[in-house]
Amino acid sequence: MDIFGQLGINTTAVIQFVLFAIALIFLSKVVFAPYAHALEERERRTKGGEDLALEYQNKSIELQTEYEAKVRDLNAQMKSIIDAAKTQANKDYESLVSKARTESESLVQTNRTKITSAVSTAAADLKSQTNAVAMAITSKLLGK
Repeated sequence: MDIFGQLGINTTAVIQFVLFAIALIFLSKVVFAPYAHALEERERRTKGGEDLALEYQNKSIELQTEYEAKVRDLNAQMKSIIDAAKTQANKDYESLVSKARTESESLVQTNRTKITSAVSTAAADLKSQTNAVAMAITSKLLGK
């Protein structure tokens, strides 16, 4: 024991070491073991939760891809419906415009014919009245 004395280790240090060992054993059994067990249980549950979260994330990506594909299909359907409606509207427009042109041309032709006949009638009336007007002017000038 002389060596311990020379190193400065006495019975107090041994008592402190024994108390430390008792405290360490007590804390490891009462505090650290339940804490380690709870930590392991939490990690086990968290890993299951991580797998579940990863599964849900993959499922959400799959659903988003499916949604985008359906949206593209609906957009294509709407575009085809709109294009068909535009084509039909253009056909109807052309039909109505050609019908209106035909009607307007026939009305213009009818009115030209009426005007031409009216002008011819007026010219014939003026020719027939030219002699009578000339005689009336002549008799007025001569004072008769």
